[in-house]
Amino acid sequence: MSSENRSGSGEAMAAALARLPVSRGVGRGAGSGHGGWSADDLSVRPGRAVHPGLRPVLPSGLMPEVYSLNGSAQVGLGLLVEGWCAVVGLPELGVEAAREWGVELSRMVLVPDPGSWLETVATLIEGLDVVLAAAPASIAPAAAQRLVARLRSRGSSLVVLGRWPHAHARIDVRTLGWQGLGRGYGALESQRLEITVTRHHSHRTVTLIRGAEGVTAAGESSDDSGGAGR
Repeated sequence: MSSENRSGSGEAMAAALARLPVSRGVGRGAGSGHGGWSADDLSVRPGRAVHPGLRPVLPSGLMPEVYSLNGSAQVGLGLLVEGWCAVVGLPELGVEAAREWGVELSRMVLVPDPGSWLETVATLIEGLDVVLAAAPASIAPAAAQRLVARLRSRGSSLVVLGRWPHAHARIDVRTLGWQGLGRGYGALESQRLEITVTRHHSHRTVTLIRGAEGVTAAGESSDDSGGAGR
């Protein structure tokens, strides 16, 4: 969305947010050195930038569509690194996790209890760039189609943790293992994650490590059919 359109809806957005049970992140996240990358890494086009570790599976960035996320909700934070974002209905995702993925905390809106899911999400995508939300209990196909149409007109992206009808792409996250734990002793040091993005029956997979230094790539990604994420 152009800056003119964003600024034109600023007052309406502020009024709408005032009616929602939201809180804001604090301080600054992206650009503070977390995860071994810098602000210069956010130059993914034509879509919106994602965490550098997720570029192999989303090489064109996030498009103004709905993405279905299955598995660890924390990986969804890696999709919120550019622009203004919101986390809806996921109170377990805290500020520290967002900072670990490089989210700019001063541009993050938290809505732990959305109340009316559709109304809340529709309001947020009017003025924000990316919304990460727990899936609603149910949504009518017509309502889902209207929400997608609004995303496209506003240039925003929606990442839904759970099922969504006719999602643009599916993001599956699997924990491959943990480091640091012995048999009955030790402390968790890192988590090994496998992320696969599927779109139009094509797949891209990457393995990432979440550790004390942030999120880093564990190895080269694989592409078995060349089309996912484009």
